[in-house]
Formats: sequence, structure tokens, C-alpha cells
Amino acid sequence: MGFSHLNVSSAFSAHYGVNRPEQLAAAASAMGSSGLAITDRDGLYGAVKHIGACISVGISPIVGVNLKITGEQDLGRVVILAHGHNKGLGWSTLCRIVSLATSRKGRKKETSLSIHELASFFREQANCTILLGLESSLSRLVLKEPGKAKELSEFWKEQFPTPGSLAIEVVNHMTEPGLIGSTKHARAMLDLATATGISAVMTNAVRYIEPDGALTADVLDSARHLEPLGLFEPQPNAQAWLKPVSKIAALALEVTEDTKQSMALIENTERLASNCFLDPEQDCGWNQPKTPEKSALGITGNPFEVLWQKTHSAINWRYPEIKAAELATVQHQLSKELISVNKLGFSTYFLTVADVAQMIRDMRIRISARGSGAGSLINYLLGISGVDPVAEGLLFERFLSTERSTLPDIDIDVESARRHEIYRAIFRRYGGNRVTLLSMQSTYRGRGAVRDGGLALGLEDEQIDEIAKNMWRFSARNFRTELNQKPELAEFSKLTETDRKLNLLVDITQRLDRLPRHISMHPCGVILGDSSLLDLTPTEPSGMGLPMSQFDKDDMDPMGFLKLDVLGVRMQSAMAYTVKEIKRVKQVDLDLDRVDKDDPAVYKMIRTTNTLGLFQIESPGQRELTGKHQPTKFNDLTMQISLFRPGPMKGNMIKPYLDGRHGFIEPDYMHRDLRDILEESYGVVVFHEQLMRIMKVMTGCTLARADEMRRQLGKPAKAQGVATYFKKAAAARGYSQQVIDKVWSVLEGFGSFGFCKAHGAAFAVPTYHSAWLKTHYPTEFISGLLTHDPACIRGDYY
Repeated sequence: MGFSHLNVSSAFSAHYGVNRPEQLAAAASAMGSSGLAITDRDGLYGAVKHIGACISVGISPIVGVNLKITGEQDLGRVVILAHGHNKGLGWSTLCRIVSLATSRKGRKKETSLSIHELASFFREQANCTILLGLESSLSRLVLKEPGKAKELSEFWKEQFPTPGSLAIEVVNHMTEPGLIGSTKHARAMLDLATATGISAVMTNAVRYIEPDGALTADVLDSARHLEPLGLFEPQPNAQAWLKPVSKIAALALEVTEDTKQSMALIENTERLASNCFLDPEQDCGWNQPKTPEKSALGITGNPFEVLWQKTHSAINWRYPEIKAAELATVQHQLSKELISVNKLGFSTYFLTVADVAQMIRDMRIRISARGSGAGSLINYLLGISGVDPVAEGLLFERFLSTERSTLPDIDIDVESARRHEIYRAIFRRYGGNRVTLLSMQSTYRGRGAVRDGGLALGLEDEQIDEIAKNMWRFSARNFRTELNQKPELAEFSKLTETDRKLNLLVDITQRLDRLPRHISMHPCGVILGDSSLLDLTPTEPSGMGLPMSQFDKDDMDPMGFLKLDVLGVRMQSAMAYTVKEIKRVKQVDLDLDRVDKDDPAVYKMIRTTNTLGLFQIESPGQRELTGKHQPTKFNDLTMQISLFRPGPMKGNMIKPYLDGRHGFIEPDYMHRDLRDILEESYGVVVFHEQLMRIMKVMTGCTLARADEMRRQLGKPAKAQGVATYFKKAAAARGYSQQVIDKVWSVLEGFGSFGFCKAHGAAFAVPTYHSAWLKTHYPTEFISGLLTHDPACIRGDYY
């Protein structure tokens, strides 16, 4: 006998559910369930993670939402489940329902839907099923006023006459007789379903996996009510857990007092569950890239042909005086990239990002690409990036390859003062049906967990503040371990030995670690899709008034959404202001993107270490490194920015690089075949791109395969496989065991310490631009800094 839980709140029901979707799916699979629902309160925040978790453990996902329904009287909360295997009709209906319910969110208006608004989604056919359960007004009336309960049931039937629209939940939490959740109450709900002809299903209104999770649920209830435990009605017991089918069957038998009826109840539940099993690909567009249609981009032909034409025609723009041999190199690289893009079907993606970048330029807003996208010649020719990947020796495969089918990630830096203006322009250009902002889930960290735990226990605010201020630089889950290691917690640690309430606070704090706390607007993410976007993601109002998806950045790849990061950077605003001041004061029209990157005066100024206010190289540590490094060309800036990162610094890469650069040691290239790869860094493996080239040279693998192995180096479970392949393939190509062992000893720890050169090169562009402005127009540049980034030149900051 199978059983799938149909009413399950995950941790994404903020301040209500206890366990993450991955934990719930694993538990359901372990108990032999064929499927599992997630029915979070007020949104689908954890739905994508739930679907992914169910796929990974081999069970069928069910997705629903728990919403408050209003009418002439309070109708309480109901669960709405999407039907599956109907080409996405159930999923899209659920998304639209949630979006409408949250459209009034904010300004003290809670997430809710009127029964008439909800009924409008069921007029033509039932793509969802509504569960009337413990939190519905029906549940409150069924024992006290059974007549009114029946009238209300008939009212629900009138509003939702389509078969399959309604079901009544039978929940037996074994509370005291006569209370909601008691056996008597469950039997009354079952009788009501029989009397009104509404289908009945068995659920357990799950909030946690094991009974032990009830304590965490109590604390979350306290945080939701903003009151200590004891000042609000608590959950009656610890029965809202993910029970196995054997226990559910026993509860059903207790309710029906008839074996045949109890079996029928569970079979009916499983029948509804199977109707709600989602097909991730067909229903949700799982792993299927979605970009704006050709019409939205203003093109009529084949997108790949348009991309081919745009990139080839831009060669003369980017390389106006290129020689024949160099042109052949550029054309070869471009052809290689275009073949990969065409094979992956990403032409529209690049055209979309290029369209956004051009729109931003047309608004006369400064823009600069960052990240591995700077390694793409296509991005350079389309004007997305300002870094020449051929001249800088960057690799397209670090950014995108046929080994990976997920949409690439391109980040764009813009003027911070005009970021919201860009968001609104994107909405206007592509329409609100194709664009939404990205959201992010804020989770419990140490201090937040202590504060909400202290609130639940009724501790004084002053005492909570005193404990919370010492919660820093460690995770809440490690609170008890850190008690004996942090001197600032010594006094509190001693108190926990005699004060049971404080000792409990430690346990509560650890339980809350990393649980979702609230949703907010992502600081830079914009989602661009086709006209079906709002059928695939629910939205709610963001802080700036524009709609934002309820899905976070980790949900973008599985849903196939194009995420464009538009980051507001104060330095871009400062430089834009500087250019305007130069025009106003000196009547000079300056195109900063066209200034010579080999200006000796600029590097001379940088070598003085007077780099306050310069992008990326203004901190005390960077200024010290600048003095030791003494950069003389653009690639030196890329190198310096890349070395001054946690990974390279932790890997002790700076000293051997500087010693080699200044002739204090002879660079060790490990083998003559690797000299060309490591010459720029004097034998030190600094960049991801260098590792990829080493792998290619010594094993004969493709650069795409080399990048996949690079990624695996940071995963202990897969690193051994990379080691075996590298040593065997290198030996087969004639390298000695001594050389193989020496090179591998360097590569082995690289996964934690290396840095992407494309990132460094992308950062080096605004670094050089800011240095150029400070060298040639210092007064105007300082005025730009004082206007948009005054903190960087405060004397007391340094």
C-alpha cells in the first residue's frame, strides 16, 4: 500500500516549517513513498528545490501552496495542489494564483485571495485541487456548528462545481477529544465529506520530519507571533511529523473504525496524489532554456545567423588595424565559439544580453562586464565586454563549453546611482510578461537565531543583546562547540551550566541555523524569459515596486531562466560624473572606453602607490602590493587584482611570483612544455586558465574537458578520479613520473587557491580607467568620488 503526503510545509514556509526540501524528500524516499508534496505558506519559495530533491531520490514531486482565503466571512487557510502531466496547466495555474494572492503584499496587507478570485481559475476546468483542512473555517465549525459546516461545504461546492476541484482533509493528530486535530474531529470531517459528496483524503499536515522537530516549530511560531512561548496558542502536541504509511494507516483505521473504509481513504489519497504528480520537463520546463522571442529582440531571421552577422561585422570595429595573421587568429577563435553556441542553442541568449547592454549604453549609462564572460570573443564583439580575450590570453571554455548545457552567467557593472532606472527600462523594453526581478532568501545566522530563540524563551532584551553581540565569525550550528573556545563567551558558557533556559537557548540557536527567515529582493538579479515566464514562476512585489520571482538564484539553472546580474557599482557612477565634469569644465568630450591602455603616465602614477580612490587597488593591502609589484602594463593589473584574493593569498602565491618577477629566484616552469603557459606568472600557477592549458598539454584533453576536471578538483569525492586520469594520460604522452608528480602536487591543491583570469581582466578595465582619470583629470575625478563614493577617500578609513 502506497501513501504520499499531500500537505507538507518545508522550511521555506518561513517561521513555520522546520526541514528543507532535500531532507523531506530523502525521508519520504526512505519510507517508501512514491511521491511527496510541498505546500508552503503564501508561496512556492521552495518548490524548485523540492522538485530537484524528488528527482534525485527517485520519487514524484507534488507542489502546492497554503493560502488564506477571504469572503464575506473568514474562510481560513486552504491548500491548493497543482495537477500534473497536463502540459503545465496545473503548474501555471498555481503560479498565477500565488502571484495574484501576493500582489497586495506589503503595507500591512497580508497575502490572501478572495474565494471569488480563486474560483475564477477553476471556471473552465480544474487544473488544481483545493484541500479544506485543519486551518480552514470548515474545520473550526465541523464540531461546534455542524449545520453551518455543511452549509459552508455547499457554498464551496457552488463556487467550485467542476469535478476534482475540492477535497476535504482528514487529519488525526490525536489531540484531546473535541479539539481540532482529534480523532473525533477527523471523523467529523470525514462524515462531512461523505454527506456533501466531496472527496476525502488523509493527510498529516506535516511541519517536521521527526517529533523532535516540534521544539524548533515552537520557536518558529514564537518568531511568527513576535511573542514568547506561553503568550499565544501553541501547537497542541508533536504529531505533525512525516509519518510512515503504517502509522497513517493506523490513524485512518482509528478514524473510520472500519478496515475497508480506512483502506478506501488512503487509496483515494493516493489517487489524488498520482493526479498531482508533476512531470518536471513537460509541466515546469525543467532544464529547458527560455529566452525572449525573436520579435522581442527585433529580429526576424535565424538567431544564429543574426549572431554570426553581428559578430563578424564587429571585427573591424574592435580590430581596426589588425594584420592578416592576427585576423586569422581572431576569426578562428570566433568560429570555434560560434560553433559551441550554435550546438548549445544559446544564440538568443547572447543576442538578448547584447541588446540589454546596448540599451544601457543608449541611456548613456556606463557599463562594464565582469566575470568569466570576459573570456568570450563573442561578448567582446557584441559590446557586452570591454576586454579583448585574444590579447589577454583568456579562454572561452572557462565561460561556456559543450560539456555544460546550463545557460552561462554574464554579470554587468553599471552606475549604482542609475541601477533602478535600468531595471525599469528592461521592463519597458521586454514587457512585464517576460521580465521579473530575482529574489533571495535571508536565512538564520548566529545573531538572528539567538534573538528569536531568546524571544521564544522570554529572555530580557538586554540579556539577548549581550549574548548576540558575541555571536560572530562562527555558524549558529557550532554554538555549543564555540562556547568553550571563544573567550567572549566564557561567562555565558558558565551560566549555561546552571541555567536550564540558557542551555536550551544554545540548542534552539543551533536548530535555527540556515533556516529561511524572510525573502527580499536580490541586489542585482533580473530574470529575462519568453512570454510564458509568468506561467512558470510566481511573483510578488519587491521593495522598489517591481515584481520579483519567488525563486532564488539557485533555481535559475533547473528552471532554464536567463538571469542577468546588473550590479550597481559606485566607481562607475563616480567615473560617469567625472566625464560629465570634464565636459562641463574643460569642454572635452571623453570616451573613456577608447583611451589607450598603455599610457606610461598612468602606470607611473600607480607605481607611486597613491592609489586611493582607484577601483580594486585602493585598500592598504593592495597599496602595499602595488609598491612591491610595480605594474607597467595592463596585464600586470590583471595579475595584481587576481593575486590579492583569498585563494591565491592562502596558497602563498604572491611571494614566489614577486621573487620571480624581480629576479630574486629563477622561475620554475616544471617542464619546457609549460613555459609559455606559466611565463607571465613566473612559474606560479595562478589562473584557472593556466591549469586548463596544463591539463590540455600534458593529457591531450580538450579545454572543455580540462575545465570540468578543474571544477572536480575542489570536490574530494571526484578529485581522485582526476588524479588517476591525469597521471595515466600524462605518462602515455611521454612525461616522466618525476614531472608528473611535481605538476600534480601543484594542481592538486589548486581547486581551493586559483582565480579566474577573466575575472581579473574584467576588473582591471575600470581599475585602469579610474587610474587614467586620476592621472589626467585629478580634480574632476576627486569630485566624482566625493559625490558617489566618499568613504573611499576618508582619511580615518585608512
